Amino acid sequence: MIEKSRGIVLHQVWYSDTSRIVHLYTEHFGRLAFMVKGIGRKGRFHHALFQPLTLLEVEIAYRSGRSLQTLRSAHHETPLPDLFSDIRKTTIALFLGEILYKTLGEEETNPPLFRFLHTAVTQLENEKHPALFPLIFLVHLTHYLGFPPANRFTDRTAFFDLREGSFVPQPPLHDDFLSTSEARYLSWLLEKETEEEVPLPPDKKGFFEKILRYYQIHLEGMRNINSLEVLHSVFH
Repeated sequence: MIEKSRGIVLHQVWYSDTSRIVHLYTEHFGRLAFMVKGIGRKGRFHHALFQPLTLLEVEIAYRSGRSLQTLRSAHHETPLPDLFSDIRKTTIALFLGEILYKTLGEEETNPPLFRFLHTAVTQLENEKHPALFPLIFLVHLTHYLGFPPANRFTDRTAFFDLREGSFVPQPPLHDDFLSTSEARYLSWLLEKETEEEVPLPPDKKGFFEKILRYYQIHLEGMRNINSLEVLHSVFH
């Protein structure tokens, strides 16, 4: 069955000089993997179509249950010139694409999640100072993955237990928690959508790694993020 959908590129794996396995998160079918042949100047598909977080309009020869779908055609849905020319934004796209590749389930249609991701990509394209964008994205993505922070930061709940996923009145009896200053910062991130409204954390790298630890605790099989060090090197 030939179907049309919008899609967001998550990841690609080289298969041969002109073929790749490309993972997309699509509006109508959730996450799908494609064997894409004919990539290159003389092929059907241009290399630039499959960079992380590219927004596409695709035509799919869809068959339910297949591990690899067939991509009939693909075109840019929205131009993203900054995302692929600004090294900061390109690095963020690589990092977020890897996060999504390792966290999103197979063939789970979720229109609110697709809208969130689509909006986030266009916001990243337009951000003038994107250093905090990955943190804001990760914190808000938890709402769609099923483990958003519970409760609220207050004077009486001034710590955040990463294992329980909630603000708590005192440090837990393990090391997986946010201090009062870190918990307050998490609370700020939960309330904001653009980094113009958010101050820098006291230890950005340390806070970042604790948020990734939160992901690893709540997502079984969540592995190390290979692009994290590249992200740190670009922004430090």
